[in-house]
Amino acid sequence: MQKTLAKEVTIFVHGEAEYNKAIETTEKLFANQSAPAESLTAEDLEGMDGIVKIDFAKERIEAGIDVVSFLAETNIFPSKGEARKMVQGGGVSINRKKVEDFTLKVDSSLLLHNKYILIQKGRRNYFLVLLT
Repeated sequence: MQKTLAKEVTIFVHGEAEYNKAIETTEKLFANQSAPAESLTAEDLEGMDGIVKIDFAKERIEAGIDVVSFLAETNIFPSKGEARKMVQGGGVSINRKKVEDFTLKVDSSLLLHNKYILIQKGRRNYFLVLLT
């Protein structure tokens, strides 16, 4: 019943095209968590609604930056301390792979389509970092 109500309200307020786009985004992000992030196309990543998009300097990634500094500098976490705690607690994934070590270096090897990094914070918060 909740899904039906949500569907009807979304279609009424935003239209059926926007509803279908929201469903597609939800399925790509949540339904197939076991699929590697590399399976998402650049269009999939760019077209996702409900995901926070963040610009970040490509030079910082090319030089390599530790994951805690990266998460703080992108404002995904308000401080390095909070980022470190969340990483240690297993609450951060990069490109759908859980970050298990806070000494991980974020570098160009983690890029999707040479310009994206998909970050998951907790269960439902997604961020797309776009290198500029």
